[in-house]
Amino acid sequence: MRNDKLLQFSKKEVKTNKKTKNIMSRLSILKIGLKILAIAVASIMPTFAEAKVNVAVVMPQEGEYKVFGEQIINGAQTAVDLINEDGGLHGEEINLIKVNDPCEDGASVVVAKMLADNASDKDKISMVIGPYCTNKLGEINNIYAHSGIIQIIPVAIPKPQAGEQSPAGLIKLGGYKERQSEAFYQFYKKLFGGKQVAIIYDSMSRDMVDLAYAIQQEFKKNNEIEYVKGYNYATFNNDYGDLTDKVLEDKNEVAYIMGTPQQIAEVASLIKEEKERFPIFTNKYKAQEDYDEIMGKYADTIFYLGLHSMDDVPEMTETIVDLRLKGVEPEGLGMYGYLAVRFWEAFVNKADSFEYGKIAKVIQEGGINFPWGTTNFKDGVPEHLFHYGIYIRHKDQYTQVY
Repeated sequence: MRNDKLLQFSKKEVKTNKKTKNIMSRLSILKIGLKILAIAVASIMPTFAEAKVNVAVVMPQEGEYKVFGEQIINGAQTAVDLINEDGGLHGEEINLIKVNDPCEDGASVVVAKMLADNASDKDKISMVIGPYCTNKLGEINNIYAHSGIIQIIPVAIPKPQAGEQSPAGLIKLGGYKERQSEAFYQFYKKLFGGKQVAIIYDSMSRDMVDLAYAIQQEFKKNNEIEYVKGYNYATFNNDYGDLTDKVLEDKNEVAYIMGTPQQIAEVASLIKEEKERFPIFTNKYKAQEDYDEIMGKYADTIFYLGLHSMDDVPEMTETIVDLRLKGVEPEGLGMYGYLAVRFWEAFVNKADSFEYGKIAKVIQEGGINFPWGTTNFKDGVPEHLFHYGIYIRHKDQYTQVY
């Protein structure tokens, strides 16, 4: 059992009020049903008729993550278009189906079931790119696996809980979110070593507890556990002013802030108002919605953690140059959508089949040849390829500094 006296981060902090959840589920069932019906009609049905090989990309097309969803969709579309221009995959044209990821527990599961139920030769989904959000991720992964659908998740996800097994046909292209802790610690050690760090998180979120624990462990294994202290929003009844006062009162000199875009912006701006040069870190993909409005001038004084820009990955240079020669300029997470399709293409070619079992076997065996080199997979994660980086921002443009 994980139990550190300094932070006391524990998986047990993630609590779910089952009674409340059940009530809310019943009250919202009509809303979810209507939303899924709209998704089914608008996003899927019109494109099935001409399909030879169907690939679905399940990404947010509305809300706070829309911009990242669109980048991944565009990247996947680029790969599909290029494959089709070259005669398709095994002589078959690929049809890309764009489905909105609702990022809600019940709705996300229904979307997965809806895609999995299209089992006719004409409508069957061969591969899914997604989801983006991790709501009910384990259940969604199993739905696709049981239906014989290869799944590639292009973004980072939480590590499986103890005892959870990943399906053989699942690729975690973005790796695990906990890898942020490695990049954060190394950068901290380089610039701010020996300074006290506040880790601000929400104990009701498994993702945040996992990341907070991972950061703690990075310091612990380097015998620097005394430099980190945790601050849970719930302890302060979500009073950002009281939380900020306590962080500064405890003489912290660095902060890693998790939460919703609003929570992050509120706490970060309050800290900056007191100490403008106070180093603050947060997740790059949380700088959405009201974040910029709340942060104001301080938005460009924060360090942001995000997946590596492919421009900075040497193995990707040839692929990116080739795309640019074709008039395609990868944007943001677009390369992860592009690579998801190209990974699947390589699996199909090596397996000489679209069948789930044969492709899953190829994934497990590893040694897949790509333009950027031979890649093996450990628990579905590509080895030695993608990592997190540290970014600074100026006028909405991000520059990687580590």
